[in-house]
Amino acid sequence: MKDAVLKTVNLSKRYKDVTVLDNVNITINKGDIYGFIGQNGAGKTTLMKLISGLIIKDSGTIELFGENDTRNIENMRKRMGCLIETPALYDYSSVYDNLEINRIQKGIPGRESIDKVLKMVGLYNERKKQVRKLSMGMKQKLGLAMALIGDPEFLILDEPINGLDPMSIIEIRKLLNKLNKEFDVTILISSHILSELYQFANSYGIIHNGRLVEQITSRELEERCQKFLYIRTDNAERAVFTIERILKTQNYEVMHDNAIKLYEYLDEPSKVASVLLNNGSLVDEIALKGDNLEDYFSKLVWRNKNV
Repeated sequence: MKDAVLKTVNLSKRYKDVTVLDNVNITINKGDIYGFIGQNGAGKTTLMKLISGLIIKDSGTIELFGENDTRNIENMRKRMGCLIETPALYDYSSVYDNLEINRIQKGIPGRESIDKVLKMVGLYNERKKQVRKLSMGMKQKLGLAMALIGDPEFLILDEPINGLDPMSIIEIRKLLNKLNKEFDVTILISSHILSELYQFANSYGIIHNGRLVEQITSRELEERCQKFLYIRTDNAERAVFTIERILKTQNYEVMHDNAIKLYEYLDEPSKVASVLLNNGSLVDEIALKGDNLEDYFSKLVWRNKNV
């Protein structure tokens, strides 16, 4: 069983009469890339700020690396790197100097750590440039470099690919994958680009109106979102016999209403329909179905819209 890097129990936060986080229970295990999904205002950034100590909880507990005592948690936060909302930067200082200030504030020895993170995020050649002359995407990369300085074990990244061009998004994805696979860095990441999260996250938390409505692994998501041919016939038993005997597959599922989910021949619905018809099954409906992450998220939010 993996150790939990982060665990919250009934974590809540209110601003006056508005509850922005409502009894959130979340677990992120060592080695996870945890995709945090929710609409604007759902509570993603609030949770990240609570974990990183930028704001104070109203109730509930936060456990980091197995510690939940207030004093010990502060020490555990030294093992984290964070990029939350827009990074705080000194516009008239250079990229390098911004990182140097950040290094000193964190108490990290050795200037060589600066060159290391600059090369990791692809900003080494821009190190002497004033921050005010950087593009939005470059500023985002600088914020990521600040989060990476000091070799953190746990990264909290709030919309880290916001403002990046497609090539930069690919570079950051590769970097995060490398940090996770080669250095066992655990990552909590939010993004509005769900198709990007789908490519490398191995678990997900979905938040809506301040409540965590689901935690799901990538394997569970694949099972729920798996593509299939949805088939309705006049005789499911005869259709199944044909699928096994003629199409030579048992990769199907018969639903309670006798509809059939066929997980092969996804690009050949006409062939499947023809085979069934030629072997005595009248096909009432055949269609390619299955959700992607965006579809799954939208349906989950819709089901919970009045919760």
